[in-house]
Amino acid sequence: MVTTLELVKKNPEPLLKRNAFKVKMIFEGKTPSRLEIKKELSHLLSSKPELTVMRKILTDYGTERAIIEGYYYDDEKTMKDLENKFVMMRHLTTVEQKAAKEKLKDTKAAAKAAAQTAKKKK
Repeated sequence: MVTTLELVKKNPEPLLKRNAFKVKMIFEGKTPSRLEIKKELSHLLSSKPELTVMRKILTDYGTERAIIEGYYYDDEKTMKDLENKFVMMRHLTTVEQKAAKEKLKDTKAAAKAAAQTAKKKK
């Protein structure tokens, strides 16, 4: 459970159509999930949750505080172009992650089969 979020730094990056942020978070118990944090962050930053990306969540061992670094984007296309796939996978639920991994496996298998067929034709 997130108790407080404090904006430490906010840096607009207009050429990349995004804003960088650094937030100090204090929580109780275990570290909250990314989905919970994202909901609270989007409220604090006045951004859309689906356009908010947390790159790092740095917690000190044994403490109930963390520093969060990330970006929030102006539009979805820019976010998909700039962010790494593994970072975007972190922001999905476990069910969505499994579905995305299966889709990726199917795509790789289809590409491999197409390459083998093209090789045989030569």
